[in-house]
Amino acid sequence: MVVAGQKTQALVLSQWARDAVNCSVQVAGETVVAGDQLKLLGVTLDRLLHFGAHCRSLRQRVRPRTNQLRLLTGREWGLEERQLRIVASGYIRGALEHAAAAWLPAASPSHIMLLEREMREAARVVTGCPRSTPAHAVMAEAGLAPVAERRTALAARLLAKARALPAGDPLRKVAESQVPTRLSTVTGWRGVGEETWRAAGICPPIEPILPLPDPPWDPSPTVSFSLDIGAAIPTAASDTWKRNAASQHLAALPQCATWVWTDGSATDGVLNGGAGALIVWPDGEERSVRAPAGRLCSSFRAEMVALRTALSFLLENPLHADDPVVICTDSQSALAALREGPAAQHSPLGGAIWRALRGLTAGGRQVHLQWVPSHCGLEGNERADSIAKEASNLAQDQAPIDVQTARRAAARVARARTIRAWPAGWFRRLTGDRLPPAVAGGDRSAAVDVHQLRAGHWTSSTQWRHRVGLAPSRLAGCEQCDDQHCRAALCPVCREEADTPQHVLLRCPALMATRHRLLGSINPDLEEVRSGAIVAALGAAHRSLQSRTATSQL
Repeated sequence: MVVAGQKTQALVLSQWARDAVNCSVQVAGETVVAGDQLKLLGVTLDRLLHFGAHCRSLRQRVRPRTNQLRLLTGREWGLEERQLRIVASGYIRGALEHAAAAWLPAASPSHIMLLEREMREAARVVTGCPRSTPAHAVMAEAGLAPVAERRTALAARLLAKARALPAGDPLRKVAESQVPTRLSTVTGWRGVGEETWRAAGICPPIEPILPLPDPPWDPSPTVSFSLDIGAAIPTAASDTWKRNAASQHLAALPQCATWVWTDGSATDGVLNGGAGALIVWPDGEERSVRAPAGRLCSSFRAEMVALRTALSFLLENPLHADDPVVICTDSQSALAALREGPAAQHSPLGGAIWRALRGLTAGGRQVHLQWVPSHCGLEGNERADSIAKEASNLAQDQAPIDVQTARRAAARVARARTIRAWPAGWFRRLTGDRLPPAVAGGDRSAAVDVHQLRAGHWTSSTQWRHRVGLAPSRLAGCEQCDDQHCRAALCPVCREEADTPQHVLLRCPALMATRHRLLGSINPDLEEVRSGAIVAALGAAHRSLQSRTATSQL
C-alpha cells in the first residue's frame, strides 16, 4: 500500500495542550504537522473529542435546509403536516445525525445545545408556532425528538448492534470491554448506551445479526401464503361473520394434513413475550408447544417466535411426513414479511423460519401459511392464544433480545425522560404524560391554529398580540404588558377574560354551543379537547365570531 503523505492528517488526542505542541511526523517524505482538528468521513474530530467544531459546522450545514423547508410552508398552499414532518426528519435531522451514534454521546451539553436550537427552528417551521412558544411544546407538537433524547437512543442502538456482531469482531470487543472512567465529564456511546440499557431493563444476550441470506437465484421452497380469507372483511363485521367466513375458507384447504395454529402474546405489546402453537396431525393426535419470546418483546416478534417454534418441532418430529402442512396465524404482518422470500429477510428470526421451511419441504412436502382473524371464536386460534399466554409466564432470562426490540425499548425510555422534564403549565396539563396527537388533514391554516392553541401561544389571540406589543391599546392606556387582567387582553368575543388558549377551548361563553355540539358538554375536560379536530373547530369558531366592531373597541 502506498501512503500519500500530502493527504495525511495528524491529530494528538490528549487532555493536555502541551502534548500537541510542535508535534509532527514524516510520512512518505512529507512532514505532517499535527493540527487542532481533522475531518474523517464527514466528522470533525478535535483534540479533546468534545466535537464542538463538528457541531458548529453542522449548524452552518442545516441552516440553509431549514430555510428551504420554510419555503415549502404557507397557510393557504403549504405542504401537509405529514409531509413537513417527513422533510424535517429526513432532510434536517438526517444531516445533523450523520454518524451521530459514534460522536453525539461524547459531545458536551453546550455543544448539544447548538444542535437543539437548529431542531427547534425546524420544529417552528413545521408547526407555525411563534418564537415565544416554549421549546418543549414546539418540539412535541412537531413530532421531533430533542437531540438529547436521540443521543441516548442512538447510543443504546449502537451498543445493541455491536453486541450482536460475531464474537471476534473488534467493535464487539469494544462494546463488551470494561474501562474505568477517569473523568466524569467524558462520555461515550458505550457508557451512555449501558446506562440507557439499565433504565430500559435490557439485559444480554443480544440476538446475533442475520447470517448471510440465501442467494436470490436459489429456488425457493414450495411454500404458499394467503393473507386473506377469500373475501374482504367489512369494517363493522361481527365475530360470527368473521368466524363463518374463515371456517368456509379453511374448509377449502387440504383436510388430510398437519394443521398448525400459532399465536404470540406480549403484555402491552412490549413485555414478557410468549409463543405458543397447537399441532394437530391427520390422525387426530395433538401436541402443544411453548417458548418464551423475551422479557422485552413486541407482538410481531412473539408471532415470529411462535412460527419458528412450531416449524422446529415439526422438523424434530417427522410424523406424517408425506402429508401437507397448513399453518394458521392471526399475524398478517408476520406473513407479509415472510412472503417476501428468504433473500429479503432482515431479521434472524425470518432467516431461521425460512431455513426451517426449506428443510420441511426438502422432500417435496407442501406447506401453506394462512392468515385467520383473531378473537372471533375459531377453536384452533383460541387454543393457540391460550398456549401463548401460558408461555409468557415462562422464564425469560435466556431468551435473546433482538436489536430492533432493544432500540425501541431505549427510545421509549428516552421519550419518557423527555416528557417527565416538561415544566408545569398549560401544555403539560393539556397533554398529560404523552405526546400530543398528530394533526390530520391537509388544511395548513387549521393545523397551525391547532399547534399554537395546544402549545399555549396563539397568534390570533388578542392577549398574545398585546403581550408581544402587536396590539397596543389607547383605551386601556397600555402599550404592552403580560397582565391577563389588562383591558387590552380581554377576549374580543365575550369581554370576560383574556382570550388565552385555555379560555378559548374550555371557558369562552360565546363557544358554548360549539362545545356542546362537538363534545356534548359546555364544560369539557382537558382530555376531550386534546384532539386536533376539536381544537381546530373551536379555534375556527372563535375566529369567526370576532367582528370588526369587537376588535375596534380595543
